[in-house]
Amino acid sequence: MVEYPFQIREKAQSPSPKERDEAIWYINSNIHRFDDIKDVWEDLHRLTQDEDKHVRGRAAATLGLAFACVPDKDEAWRDLHRLTQDKSNIVRRRAAYYLGDAFPFVSDKDKAWEDLHRLTRDKDKPVRRSATIALGRVFAFVSRKDEAWKDLHRLTQDKHGEVRREAAVALGRAFEDVPDKDEACEDLHRLTQDKDEGIRSSAAYALGWAFAGVPRKDEAWRDLHRLTQDEANGVRSSAAFVLGEAFAGVPDKDEAWEDLRRLSRDKDNGVRSSAACVLGMVFAGVPDNDEAWRDLHRLTQDEDNGVRLSAAYALGRAFAYAPGKDGWEDLHRLTQDKSKDVRRSAAYVLGMVFAFVPGKDEAWEDLHRLTQDEDEGVRSSAIGALEVAVEHIPGKDKARGDLQRLSR
Repeated sequence: MVEYPFQIREKAQSPSPKERDEAIWYINSNIHRFDDIKDVWEDLHRLTQDEDKHVRGRAAATLGLAFACVPDKDEAWRDLHRLTQDKSNIVRRRAAYYLGDAFPFVSDKDKAWEDLHRLTRDKDKPVRRSATIALGRVFAFVSRKDEAWKDLHRLTQDKHGEVRREAAVALGRAFEDVPDKDEACEDLHRLTQDKDEGIRSSAAYALGWAFAGVPRKDEAWRDLHRLTQDEANGVRSSAAFVLGEAFAGVPDKDEAWEDLRRLSRDKDNGVRSSAACVLGMVFAGVPDNDEAWRDLHRLTQDEDNGVRLSAAYALGRAFAYAPGKDGWEDLHRLTQDKSKDVRRSAAYVLGMVFAFVPGKDEAWEDLHRLTQDEDEGVRSSAIGALEVAVEHIPGKDKARGDLQRLSR
């Protein structure tokens, strides 16, 4: 915890907008760390009424983040309510977005909902976009769900692509609480075919989050299957990742498995990386473990650092299913990878699976070597892995000694 510095108080009350802006930045960054928020709250309350729109905007953001811990929530709510009606679109945009943080703690949720409802119709595109994000986050807390659903449905058809993109994400987050799931499915279906690849990508994620609750799984699966073959790399990457979320509920697992195998050989590095991640997530449920293992083994040797990094994490999830010593041999090789990021992930995974490694002496040598790696991130990851694995290390006294020395 930290005290509220006197010099920040002085800046918060300075005649200079720049210094007041610096003060609100400091408050924003430390709001949950202060010992006593009373003095902070006095300055924050005043800054929400600042003459400078940028200061008011940052104050709106800070107020939303701090709402749970402010001492006078009624006054805080009046401030935030006023900011949602500010003449500056910069301020309204921030107030709309951070209303999503404050909403669960606002005593008058009906009034808060009316503000959010109004902001979803704001003439300014960035304000509507922020309100859409907030709507997805607070949908479960809104009592007037029919009205909220009409707003979200309308936003999925907004003329601006950025708003539709956030509406797709919001729809995925809110799907469980949406009163008309058939209409929501139609919206999702339409968004997966949007001309904007960013919207199709967001719709893919939404489809994954919603998949367990969609009433028309065959149609949802056809959409997801189509997205795995989209012309845009980013959409295929999203669809690959979403296969992990949806795999357990997919009606045709053989087709889903073939999609995942195809994506693991995609020309795009990002797509292969997503496929590698998912392979680890679904390994236990795939139709052919041997094929899955061969794919994962290949991905641990991919030419792209990011793909090998994802494959290392996937290896940790799939390790118990690896045939013989194959999983350990791949992990051992990854601990010596040329990429520091891959070595860091391999160190983390080594801690996860150490108890199951067949050759613990060699695994201990690898972990000991990684604690002395030239890269600080690798060393840090290896020390964390050592803390997890220490009880399974042969000659654990030496390992404990290393841990004490390295933790100083």
